Amino acid sequence: MKPRRWQSTPFLAGGLLALSLVGCATPPKPRELEAYEAVKKSPSVADAAKRAPDLVASSDRLGTRAHEEWESNDLEESRRDALMAQVKLKTALALLEQEQLKARIQVLSGQQADAEEEYANVAKDLAAVTEQLALLTKLGEARKAADADKERLAQQMSAEQQKAQAEQQKAQAEQQKLTLQLTTEQKLAAAQLALRTADTVEANRYAKAEYSAAADMLAKAQAEVKEGNLTGAQASAEVAKQNADRAAELAKPAYEQAEQATQNRARDEALQRDATALSGVAVRIERRGDLQRLVISLQDMFTKKQTAISTGRESIVDGVAALINKYPTYPVQVIGHTDSKGKPGELLALSAARAQSIFSALVSRGVETRRLLVSGIGADDPIADNKSPVGRAKNNRVEIIFLYH
Repeated sequence: MKPRRWQSTPFLAGGLLALSLVGCATPPKPRELEAYEAVKKSPSVADAAKRAPDLVASSDRLGTRAHEEWESNDLEESRRDALMAQVKLKTALALLEQEQLKARIQVLSGQQADAEEEYANVAKDLAAVTEQLALLTKLGEARKAADADKERLAQQMSAEQQKAQAEQQKAQAEQQKLTLQLTTEQKLAAAQLALRTADTVEANRYAKAEYSAAADMLAKAQAEVKEGNLTGAQASAEVAKQNADRAAELAKPAYEQAEQATQNRARDEALQRDATALSGVAVRIERRGDLQRLVISLQDMFTKKQTAISTGRESIVDGVAALINKYPTYPVQVIGHTDSKGKPGELLALSAARAQSIFSALVSRGVETRRLLVSGIGADDPIADNKSPVGRAKNNRVEIIFLYH
C-alpha cells in the first residue's frame, strides 16, 4: 500500500494567509503618541514655535520618530519618544503662556496704576466736594440766622425808624435826580468825544452827511439841557453819538487810504533818493499802467560770457543788498539781460545764470529769498543799440526792479 501524498486544500491556504496578516498588522497607537498629537493640534503651537523654535523643532522630530516607531511595531521606543515630544512641546507652550502671562501682568499693572491714580483723583474730588458741602451748610445756617435777625429788627422798627426811612426815600429821589443829570452830562460828553473822534479821520470831509447830522443832534441835546428836558437831551445825545460813530466808521477807510497814499509816496521818494545815491549803477523809473517800477541796472558785472561776478564788483552788490533790506515791503525782481550776439537759447540760459549769480550774492548778504523773483530773458528787452560795442555793453546787464503802485 502506497503512502498518501500531502495535498494543500483551499481551507488550509486561507488559514495560513490570515495568520500571516495578523502577524504583520499595525498595533494600536500608544496613548502617549495620541496625547502628543492632541497637544500638537493646539492653535498656540504656531506662536510657541516663534517663542521656542528649538523646543518645537525637537518635539516635531521626536513626534515623527515616535510615529514611525509605532508603525514599525517598536512600541516602547514610540511611547518614549512620544512622551519626550509631548514634554518638549508642552514646555514650549508653557514658555509661551508664561510670556503671555507676563505681558498680561504688565497690562494689569498699568491698569492698576491708572485705577489707583483715578482713585486718588476721585478721593481728592470727594474731599473737595465734602468741604464744599460743609461750607454750604455753614452758609445756610448763616442765612437762617440773618433772616431771623432781619425779622427781629423789622418787628423792633419804631416810628422814628420809619421816619428815617421816609427821609431816606426823599434822599434817594434827590439822588435819582442827580443821577439823571450826571447821566445826561455823560451822554453829552460821549457824543462830543465821538464827534472829536470823527474829526481825527476828517469825517466832515469823507462822511459829510453823517457828521452834520451828529453836530445838529448834539446842538439840540445841549438846548434841551437848558430847557430842563434831561430825558430828551439824553435821547438826542445818543443819536448824536451814533451819527458821529457812523461818520467816523465811514470816513476811516478813505482817510486811511489817503494817509497811506501819502506815506507810500514819501516812502517811494525815499527809495528813489537812496537808489540814485548808489554808485556804479544806473537808475530809471518806469510806469506800466498802475504799476510803477524803479529799475537799478547793474552793468559790467561779468566778463564776456562768464556767469561769475567779476572781481571788484562785489561792492555794488553790497549797496543793492543794503537798499533791499532797508525797504522790506517791496517785492523785487532780478532779471538777466544780454546783447543779441549768439543763439537765442544760449543767450536765455546765460541771462538766467547771471541773474541767479546776483540772486545768490544778495541772499548771502541777508536778503530774504521769498522777496526775490529771478528770471532771465536773453536779448528780448534791449535798452541800447546792439550794433555798437557800447550799446551791447549796456544791454549785457542784470536789473534789480522794485515794484510798487
